[in-house]
Amino acid sequence: MSQSAEHRLSQDDVEKQERLEHTDDVSSEDIEKVLPQSRGVAHIEAIRDTMLNVSSGKKVKVLLCASILVCAWVSVLDSSTTSSYEPFATSSFGKHSMIGTVTIAKTIIASVCRPIIAKIADLTSRPHTYILVVTLYTVGYVISSAAQDITAFSAGQVLAGIGFAGIDLINTLIVADLTPLKWRGLLISFLATPYLINVWFAGLISDAIVKRNWRWGYGMFAIMIPVVIFPAIGVLLWLDRRAQKHKKLALTTSKLKQEIVPIAKKKWVNIVWSAIVEIDLLGLLLLGFGFSLLLLPFSLASGASKGWKNPSLIAMMIVGGLLLIAYGVYEVYYAPIPSMPRRVLFNRTFLMSVCIDVVYLLAGNIGDLYLSSYVYVVTNLSTRDWTYFNNTLTMGLCGFGVVAGVIMRITHRYKYMQVTGLAIKIIGYGLIIRPKGTVPNLASLVMNRLLIGCGGALSVVASQIAAQASVAHQDLSLAMSLLSLWSNMGGAVGAAIATAVWQRDLPGYLNDFLPADSTDLAPTLFGSFAAIKAYPESSPIRQAGIKSYSYATHDFFIIALSLSFIPLICACFQTNFFLGNTLNAVDVESEMAEKELAEADEPKTRLDKLAAFFNKKMV
Repeated sequence: MSQSAEHRLSQDDVEKQERLEHTDDVSSEDIEKVLPQSRGVAHIEAIRDTMLNVSSGKKVKVLLCASILVCAWVSVLDSSTTSSYEPFATSSFGKHSMIGTVTIAKTIIASVCRPIIAKIADLTSRPHTYILVVTLYTVGYVISSAAQDITAFSAGQVLAGIGFAGIDLINTLIVADLTPLKWRGLLISFLATPYLINVWFAGLISDAIVKRNWRWGYGMFAIMIPVVIFPAIGVLLWLDRRAQKHKKLALTTSKLKQEIVPIAKKKWVNIVWSAIVEIDLLGLLLLGFGFSLLLLPFSLASGASKGWKNPSLIAMMIVGGLLLIAYGVYEVYYAPIPSMPRRVLFNRTFLMSVCIDVVYLLAGNIGDLYLSSYVYVVTNLSTRDWTYFNNTLTMGLCGFGVVAGVIMRITHRYKYMQVTGLAIKIIGYGLIIRPKGTVPNLASLVMNRLLIGCGGALSVVASQIAAQASVAHQDLSLAMSLLSLWSNMGGAVGAAIATAVWQRDLPGYLNDFLPADSTDLAPTLFGSFAAIKAYPESSPIRQAGIKSYSYATHDFFIIALSLSFIPLICACFQTNFFLGNTLNAVDVESEMAEKELAEADEPKTRLDKLAAFFNKKMV
């Protein structure tokens, strides 16, 4: 877009804002447009303006980016190693099969808390929300590292999961707050690039920790995360304070804001109640409890007396279903500020992104939840090499995520890239499907991880950018958190299905395949995958374990492959916004102007396209 066009658009925005802020006769439509800009959004916009105009702006940007990247690096190290400790932690309590239950609880609660964290970030500020989520993360890992039973361990994992989800959300949200669409996919993907480094020594760390004590694996992050995240919090607070000092918070100090929302005159009880209403705490609690009660029985049925006929499990599922119905009724008819407002609910781009990611994670958790344990049992990989294998998928997601960002930066589009990625993912699942009881070779397993990582990266980054582009800045955190919420709910459903099938089938397979004089070992082998690996590969007990695991996972791979066609179909109906210099694609005029100029200058021949690629000015 030309400089004159950019100046004209920005001038129009300024005049519109000034009219809304200084006019006494404000229409209801104008009030609706101004009031939704919450305190947190106003603060981050002021921070962005201050960072761009301060004399030391470049140094501040470098420091902020470096701080967020270091924080992301330690978070990535957490993900690269702690997933390998969980099987050993649960096995130490004799509860290896509870991995699915812990995953479901952690996923549901952390997912439901994402919109709450997003609302807190909007109601307060990004740096203050950073402090909150880091505290939850630290306390959670302290509890997990000191746990003496599965209950305490699970509670710590849930708290740490909430904190981790919050840190990830705020990191991504700040990048989205401060960058235009054309760069956003690349920069968001760049936050995950530390995986490409950590993958080479995460195995060494996890191997050393497991040999000593798995508890240190969680405890060390309770120390590291607060230390590395402090610089980012400090930079944001300094910029925020400087913005207030120079009176850049126009919205929060405007006459309109003071007249309509006299926050200073409210009692603290009213302020807390207003925050609860804006967060839609009741609706999100209904959603969280509903999904928890509906899905947890899938992982608890095998250990309950009478199995699925257990009255408590039946009651949990009935109450869970009723709570989900109550959530829908409450959100449509009674919620003062719904957690999923109509402007987002009926946004086609956002809905397609949700559908794609929900089924993506649903299929992924069905196919992958017990794949790590399966590979540990059926191969002779050391703990170090097994950890490398576990990180192969993540390495593919992160490496090709950067490729996806580069593609979007060059093409200014994302739809066809997403379709291609989902097709690649289908090929990946097809590679490991074998006749029942047959183990794929290690090369097929590794290629499965790489192809799913490649396809998943192209799809996930596209969904994120599409959802963010389809809403105004005020709804950015809401759209990001809701996309994550519903996606992770899909993952929780997948984990519930996989856990129920695993706990139903694996004990029977072990009893069938173990030698007649060793069937009494079935409960022990079911409770600890490490117990199976302890036997030599040629022993009948190890072979029985390998065959049992192969039979138990066979259907998972077929279901995952079948479900993977649904996101591919949804992607064909996705909107294909132009990714330009704006923070979103809601401003149709600026979007179309940039699109027309881009298309007018677009090279026509292949030679011109090749030359344009190498001469392209990245601005």
